This record gives sequence, structure tokens and C-alpha cells, in this order.
Amino acid sequence: MSKNRGKERKRPAVCLSLSCETLAELRSEIEEYKDCCQLVEWCADATRGAGLMSETELVNTVREIRKLCPGKKIIVDYRGDLETGHRVKKAVLGYADIIDVDAGDPALSRFVREARRKKTKVLVSFHEFAHMMDRNEVAEKYLRLEKSGADILKIACLAQQEQDTYDILAGAAAYTQLRHHRPIVAIAMGAAGQTSRICAGDFGSVISYACGSKPTAPGQFNARELSRYLDIYYGEK
Repeated sequence: MSKNRGKERKRPAVCLSLSCETLAELRSEIEEYKDCCQLVEWCADATRGAGLMSETELVNTVREIRKLCPGKKIIVDYRGDLETGHRVKKAVLGYADIIDVDAGDPALSRFVREARRKKTKVLVSFHEFAHMMDRNEVAEKYLRLEKSGADILKIACLAQQEQDTYDILAGAAAYTQLRHHRPIVAIAMGAAGQTSRICAGDFGSVISYACGSKPTAPGQFNARELSRYLDIYYGEK
């Protein structure tokens, strides 16, 4: 795949995305893979009972995650029931470094305002599991996501073929040519899009998501594999 030659190559940070049924499993996965990442994402909806946790319990869980992996940025996400997700994300404002809010969430603007007051960043995410947008649609979608005021803009679309991967990366590169663009994440999901998880930094993407022992999205490498591939691709030892 050709690279975005107009920009300096920059290795993306690895986010260890964990979809664990229990807190014990979450602890084990962090211990196993924490040396292979710079961020840890807790997919709280996958953890049994997380939606019923009190505010104190949610905050204590985030604190425990931070203690298990000092120096890493912590992302909290909750997919599914909107009301529960809103409660979980609101509780961790000021404790998590980043919360993930879906682009279609009606509370997105409110979260952006509240998170800014609590010094937590908002990552706004758009997922398309049915098809790949073309490069112009991708660039335009980043512009629309930017209007939300979120700190990081994420687009993930399913790739059916290698050309699909190039389309999302070319669209990402076009957006990042803008002088005042926001940090972005660009992912071509699925087996056909795995290249994007390695080389997307060349096109402006700042984070590449990896998993622990089980994927949280189609086409993910585990964090150890991804770190090794990035070492090779970016010429680091």
C-alpha cells in the first residue's frame, strides 16, 4: 500500500481493547498485555453487572485499572442501553482519561461540555459494519464529527477488499491535510482491512486498537502481535 508521503511517518499508539465478562478476567488480561500498549479500553457493557454498579464502584474500577497499568491512558466505553451507558460514562468523568461516545448518541454535545469541565477527553466514534464509504465520504464524515466538538474522531468501516482499506486511509489523509484538524482514528475492520491497523499512522491515525485473548471488533490483532508488527513496519527494535 502506498504511503501518505506528504507527512512524517508516525507510529500510532496501541489501545488494548478489553471486552471481559468479569473483573477478574479484566485484571488478568491487563496483566498479560499491559506492556504492549499505551492505552487500555474497558468495554464496560461486556462486564457482568457493570451496568448495575454504583458511581463509587465504577470510579473504583477505573482507579483499579489505572493502578494495574500505571502510565497508560484509560478509555471507558459502554455499548447497548443508552440510559445505562450515559450513567456509566458520566460517573467516570474526571477519572477516565477518555470516554467513547457514539456519533449518533443524542447526548454527545452534553458529554463534550461536561467532559471538558472534568478534564476528560471525548472520542466520538462512527461505525459502519455493512460497507465501506468511499474516500470523499470518509473525509466529509470527519468534518461532520469535528463539529461535535469531540477531541478525537474515530471512523471504523468494514472492508471487503484491499481497495476498501485504501479508501478509508485516503479519506483520513485528506481530512488531516486541513490545517486545524482534530486527532483521528481510521480503521478498516475485518480480515481485508488488517493492513490499516498497522499502517494507518502514515495517514494520520493516532490510535490502533488491539485485543487481549479475544477480539472486540472484526480483524483485530492481539496487542502483542500488533506491537510486533508496528516494530517491523516503523523500523523500531
